[in-house]
Amino acid sequence: MKQRVIINISGQVQGVNLRSMIKLRAIALGIVGYVQNQGDRTVKIEAEGETKNLEELITWLNTHPGVAQIEKLEDYWSKPENKFTDFAIRW
Repeated sequence: MKQRVIINISGQVQGVNLRSMIKLRAIALGIVGYVQNQGDRTVKIEAEGETKNLEELITWLNTHPGVAQIEKLEDYWSKPENKFTDFAIRW
């Protein structure tokens, strides 16, 4: 079943290549949406895809990929809005 999730990540998550790694992982999982640095030094992901693939992305994030140090990860689930066709890094 397709779902939508917004993920907010805090910790040492900017300037450590995390957004590029998230994009590659999302594409590999068939997830669409975006990842974006926020002004408060957090990273936001808005993603849509199959529930199991979104859950796999969250599991992957919780393994602290690369040199990122994720201190907190919050996820908010809802119905998909079908507004994405690919996965992008937003600036």
